[in-house]
Parts: sequence; structure tokens; C-alpha cells
Amino acid sequence: MKNILSLLFLFYLTNVSSQIIDMHTHSYTEEDYWGGNTHPTGVESPKSVEEHLEQTIKLMDKHGIEYAVVSGWSLEGVEKYVAADSRFIPGYMDEGNPIPVEQFEDLVKSGKIKVFGEVSGVYFGKTLNDPMYAPYLEICEKYNIPVAYHSGGAPPMAPFTCCPDFRISIGDPLLIEDVLVKYPKLRIYLMHAGEVYFEQAVRMMSMYKSLYVDLGAILWVDPLIKDYAIRFLKLAQTAGVLDRVMFGSDQMVWPGAITRSIDFINNLDFLSNEEKQMILYGNAKQFLNLK
Repeated sequence: MKNILSLLFLFYLTNVSSQIIDMHTHSYTEEDYWGGNTHPTGVESPKSVEEHLEQTIKLMDKHGIEYAVVSGWSLEGVEKYVAADSRFIPGYMDEGNPIPVEQFEDLVKSGKIKVFGEVSGVYFGKTLNDPMYAPYLEICEKYNIPVAYHSGGAPPMAPFTCCPDFRISIGDPLLIEDVLVKYPKLRIYLMHAGEVYFEQAVRMMSMYKSLYVDLGAILWVDPLIKDYAIRFLKLAQTAGVLDRVMFGSDQMVWPGAITRSIDFINNLDFLSNEEKQMILYGNAKQFLNLK
């Protein structure tokens, strides 16, 4: 019996990451929280923002999440989550209409914005290459602030439910190539690893050695999108760019997506334990310049 327990413990150590950084979480206030409904995959959503925050922190504790980049529909929501737990790294979601440049720079200098993102211009018919973003990118490059850019698709029927200017084609990572050329010192990561454009994401990563991705929603939202994740990871493995692939849960209003996402990665038999640990922790630690 003792030998069996020892083997089980060894299996746990070699198959589950003990340290994780989540590059893609979200915050809310009472005014903008839209949860309460179970996701089609069966992941439940808390009824209130307080429950969402509490459950998110509990799952961070459970899974050994050392840090989590958080952005939301308001700066107040981000501040709320950061105040509740110092492991949250404050991001800024622009919602297609960024705050004034001067205010953005002040918040960067004060440490209240440490990541520019989720940059969600795609939902509003814009790419990161839009001139609107230029002064913000200049500030990010100046202060060495990472940029988290939404790539790929959106929830079903998005043009009819929330975002009339959204088009899947705008989420193609190739459309931001000029940004990578114009701002060579800028630290950018593609949220959702390009999603349907996963091949383009890998090609961009092979060309531009500073470009990272997070996996985000492709780890859990539905079978089609999860297939993109598998194909992306295999292609990234072949291309030798797995060292720039980072974990992100994109839990939105479903904290349980954190567990689903971690389990998905740990159950992929074509990834070595070392590669899983890189994705879940090591790559993000390097990208964020954490000691």
C-alpha cells in the first residue's frame, strides 16, 4: 500500500504543474457583471460579482496560480480585484474607445496599468494597426508595458448581439504585422493564439522572435475551438516556438474555466511535462520579467 501511495504521489508531481501564471482573466463591478448563466459546456457562473471574485481566488489557491493578468470593462473592476488579491496584475481593456492618452500614461507610471490589454478593437472593427492605438503603443514601448491583443473570433452571433462591426477576418494576426515592425521593442502577446488563424499565429511567431501568445478560450469553450488549440500546439511544437506560448484561462464569468483549461493542457499526451510547465508557468515568467 505504501508503494502504491508513493507512486501516486510521484505521478502527481510529474503530471501537474505546481506553479501557474494565468495571462488572461477578467474583473467586474456590480454594474457590468453579466454572469449567472451556465456556459453551454456546463461550467457554472456565479450569481454575483462578489461570488465571482471569491471563486476565482479560491481556484487560484487550489491550482497554485502565482499571478493572473486581469482586465475588465472598467478600471474600477480591475482595482477591486487587485485590492482583493495582490496576485492580480492590472491590465486595461480599451473597449474600442481608449481613455485619454495622458490619463493612460499617468496610470502606467503609477503602476495601476501594468498590461495594455485586453485590447479589444477587433470587436469594434479595428486592429492593433489602427492609428488610434499608435500613441498608446508608443507609451507601452517607452515604459516596457506588455500589450495583450485579442486575435481570432468571438462568441456566436457577436455582430448581432453586441458588436455590429465585428468580423472574424479582422482577428487575423497577419493584420498587425506592421505594428511588430514599427515597434520592435514592444512586448506583444496574441490572446487566443490566433484561434481559427492559429497557423498565421505560428508563422508570425517564427518570423518575429519577440511575439508571444496566450491560449485563452481555445482551451475550453467548445469542441471546434479546442481542436484549434491542439493543432496550434502541435504546430508550435514543430516550429520550435513553444517557448513563447503562455497559459491563459479567459474565465470571463465562469471561474471553473480555470480548472478546465489547466486539465486540458495536463491531459495532452504529445506535450512533455517540461513543455507543459513552460506553457503553464515558465514562459509567462520570462515574458513578464518576473524574478
